[in-house]
Amino acid sequence: MLFGIFRNFFVLFYIISVAALGQATENEITIELGQTNFPIERPFTISVIIPNSESRPTINFPELTGFIKRGISASVTPSEINGKTITNQVITQNYQAQAPGRFRVPAFSIQVNDETIQSEGTLLVVRPSPTASAPATLTAITPPPNGSAFLSLRTSKSAIYAGESLAMTLSFFVADNYPYQLQFMALEKQLQAITKKIHPANAWEENLTINELNPVPVVVGGKKFREYRLYQSVFFPLSKQTINIPAVSLWLGRQPVIGPPSSKPETLVLTSKPITVTVRTLPAHPLRGRVPVGSFRLEEGLERQRVQIGQSVRYTFGITGEGNIATLPAPALLSDTTSIDVFPPKERHTVSNDGNTVTGRKVFSYFLVPHQNGSVSLINRFQWIYFDPQTARYDTLRPKLQLRVGGQGESVTASLPANDALSGSIGAEQGKPMGDSLYAGIELMDSTEQPVSIPGLIRSIANVLIVLMLLGMIFVFFKK
Repeated sequence: MLFGIFRNFFVLFYIISVAALGQATENEITIELGQTNFPIERPFTISVIIPNSESRPTINFPELTGFIKRGISASVTPSEINGKTITNQVITQNYQAQAPGRFRVPAFSIQVNDETIQSEGTLLVVRPSPTASAPATLTAITPPPNGSAFLSLRTSKSAIYAGESLAMTLSFFVADNYPYQLQFMALEKQLQAITKKIHPANAWEENLTINELNPVPVVVGGKKFREYRLYQSVFFPLSKQTINIPAVSLWLGRQPVIGPPSSKPETLVLTSKPITVTVRTLPAHPLRGRVPVGSFRLEEGLERQRVQIGQSVRYTFGITGEGNIATLPAPALLSDTTSIDVFPPKERHTVSNDGNTVTGRKVFSYFLVPHQNGSVSLINRFQWIYFDPQTARYDTLRPKLQLRVGGQGESVTASLPANDALSGSIGAEQGKPMGDSLYAGIELMDSTEQPVSIPGLIRSIANVLIVLMLLGMIFVFFKK
């Protein structure tokens, strides 16, 4: 009897472990390494993928011998799992090789919130460049006269359209031959006050979090400097008001490199120059002020190109490009819907911000149900109007796909991303006559097929077995 009870406990422990593993797999934080064989111009990347996370955690990436850190990019990807919308965070650290060669990345760990993620490391092969590499030359920055250390606040453009992206960067520069050792004084508190001053009014912000201050070698005015980027963000002005960014100051402490150190560091105050950005009004248009601004292209897909009357099919209208991806509206539905029903879309988007541009993709997924035979041209059902600041013209994204309804033969599958594929779609049998009614042939449809989630199935089986085990144990004890 004791052996039987022990066996039951062992089986129960095993089932609970399997169920917990299925649950953990869905929310597992992972580390992804970039290409291991690359030219010296291309950075090596380490990405941390955090599923089901609304907030962006602060991550300290490891230092790599022979590489310098070149900024962090972040992207957000909402997705739908088991009917629930979750947000996935992808945070990527860029590393720039200082010289070609072979480099060993040892095993390392990264702390994400209260969880430690391990990586086995890898071997990197950095190929030499056809031309000798040199520090980047910043021509848009003019150092002050005799300035060996200065503060620079710069924008990507001096004039933009309302709704167009505007990148803003605050950097501290110090010359390689600067005869003083500098140290920041209450930097976090200073940056909080600075960002409040330089934030444009009535503008959408996509901020790039900077966790570490790493010097980047650059050339400014023919002189070698080290750049420390303190703040990077991309703004999308929502009004046509001129943006006036005031001068800001940064306090540092300095001591001479040569000679005896002073008992108290000398205070150094560096001040940036004010900036004015002109915001232009969009050209005349019936929808001026109500259309997105940016450079976009259409990526569309049909689950199947041939269906029967009353059979649903999913159509995806994907907008990819540079702009304020998170706020892009759904395409407009045109009035010509006499031969097809269009149901409200589900939407999801992916946003990537490198501090200079905001790019990404927003997908609108529609269910279409035709109720007339023939060819249905989707160009007469959807359109998406936007303003392109590169060409200073309005443009329209229109579908090119056509849906064929009725007829014989096998269905044709259109090009569709894997994560846009439809699971458990309902269809009618081929070759069966169907009328013009939306509900014609409904008795032939099968609504019993549903997508199967393996982790969910394991958890359900485990729960049932746990209940049975508990009932069995209660029966054994009461029987004794």
